[in-house]
Amino acid sequence: MQEGYQLNIDDKLKEAWSNERRFIHTRGLVRSLIWIVSLIITDLIVDLLIWKGIGDNRYGLGLMVINIGIIAFVIYREWFRYLKPYNAVRTALQVESKNPKLSSILITYTELSAADSTSNTSEEIVQAIKEKANEKTESINFQEIVSWDQIYRVFAISATIIIVFAGISVKWDEQVGTLLKRLRGVNVNYPTQTIIEKVHVEGQEMKAGESFKVKFGESLNITVFTDLKTVPQGKLYVRTKGSEKWPSIPQDMDPLANDKLTYERVLKDITEDTEFYVRVNDDKGQVYDIQVIKSPNIKSYQIEQIFPDYITKDPETVSELTLDTPQDTTLKWKITTQTKVKAMQVRVGEDETIDAEISQGGKLITFSRKADKAFNYAFQWIEGESGKDFEYGDVRNNIRVIDDTLPEVQLIAPSSDGFATDKKIVNLNYKGTDDYGLGKAHLIYTIKRGDRESDGESENTKKEIHDFEGKSSGANMYEWKISDHIKELKPGDQILYQIEVEDLFPGEKKHVRQSVARKISIVTPERYLQWYRAELASQQDEIKRARDSEETASTQVKQLIEQESEEK
Repeated sequence: MQEGYQLNIDDKLKEAWSNERRFIHTRGLVRSLIWIVSLIITDLIVDLLIWKGIGDNRYGLGLMVINIGIIAFVIYREWFRYLKPYNAVRTALQVESKNPKLSSILITYTELSAADSTSNTSEEIVQAIKEKANEKTESINFQEIVSWDQIYRVFAISATIIIVFAGISVKWDEQVGTLLKRLRGVNVNYPTQTIIEKVHVEGQEMKAGESFKVKFGESLNITVFTDLKTVPQGKLYVRTKGSEKWPSIPQDMDPLANDKLTYERVLKDITEDTEFYVRVNDDKGQVYDIQVIKSPNIKSYQIEQIFPDYITKDPETVSELTLDTPQDTTLKWKITTQTKVKAMQVRVGEDETIDAEISQGGKLITFSRKADKAFNYAFQWIEGESGKDFEYGDVRNNIRVIDDTLPEVQLIAPSSDGFATDKKIVNLNYKGTDDYGLGKAHLIYTIKRGDRESDGESENTKKEIHDFEGKSSGANMYEWKISDHIKELKPGDQILYQIEVEDLFPGEKKHVRQSVARKISIVTPERYLQWYRAELASQQDEIKRARDSEETASTQVKQLIEQESEEK
């Protein structure tokens, strides 16, 4: 009999626990379903209305992760945390809480049943308690520890939400299908009243991920082709690439007069890499890139000056595009760029052009020209980066030619005209200078015969007397023995002479300079001696006057010094 009581009560407790688990599973499933459907509806509202749901799909996977996190929390909170393993005492407590009239008899029975083998309580007392528990619980339904009425209310709420979602799915089936794809990370757009079919830039259809390359400073015509519903204007959003925000005020795109579904806008004077997208009515196009191709950027430049033969200097290299250089210097340009160059033409003045040589890598440019006269020049580039062969001009640079100047010559001695006999040896002391280098020096003289019937002068005679060998300056002495070069000199004859020097400048017309001319009058020895004595006396007088002047000045200085000492 005791075992019968125990089996009856224990079975009822287990059935109550099983009924509770069915209740928890049902409630958890229904509540989770409510949350899942509600989240889908919320996602649709958020993705479609708040984020517009058009263009890229940056938020789809993120939204899915948030949904999974919320659902996992709900399942645990509303379902799994209520699932407990079977425990007779806990279930008995639940039954007692619903039936206070049991007065803890069921709990006492359950505890004694669990402790039969170890209890010290007398068997008569245990038997009496079990009989009492069986009597008290015989008419009690243990399964009432849970109320299925709650499930019916949850079912009603769930059914309402599901019906609403079903209605949404039927009416906006494309939108719901698009949302489910976007949550999986698929880059799709919601159906719109207006459809942007394609975007053209300068007649070229744009594709996502491909940049349209444009020449620096040019303007672009952007054309948008749409379908379905027309609107008065489209909107063009433009920003510099790398900027964080799009402009709040877009540029208007007007429809064509003959095609209201096509919109155009000219984007003017583009100088930086740019991003843009188009919105027409409720449709938004993809973001496209415009890459600005700038003029080739010069990394370094050098001009090697190879001087002509008349300048005895080694080649020099300068890092300037505008410079002064000697006449007839050969100039060799070497230019390195940071970007590839397909071709470069050098425009010299108004008419001349030079095609520069381009290295295989497209970043080294060389050309040369002789600076026979001053000129200005500019580069005309064809860049090699874009594949579109954009041409760019450049500023003009100047090559100023330093003309070779005439050499200078100074006849130091004799310093004046003089007399001489036909045996005279004249010591010529002269000095020459030039901007680059001197060549040869010549003695030029003319004879005027004093006793000839013809009073004309003889032709100039020119005699080489020295070679400066390219030195820029130099002094020299030459002993001119007149009788060795001029025969039959007689008193009354006159010799007009001067020194001529030339530089190394090539050409038919030499660069020469002549010193002042001096005159020698041929006289008899007696007349020469008389003149010589007079010249000597004159020089002595000059020396005496100079010495007297020096003594006078010295005396005056001493007097001033003594006067200053007395004043102190």
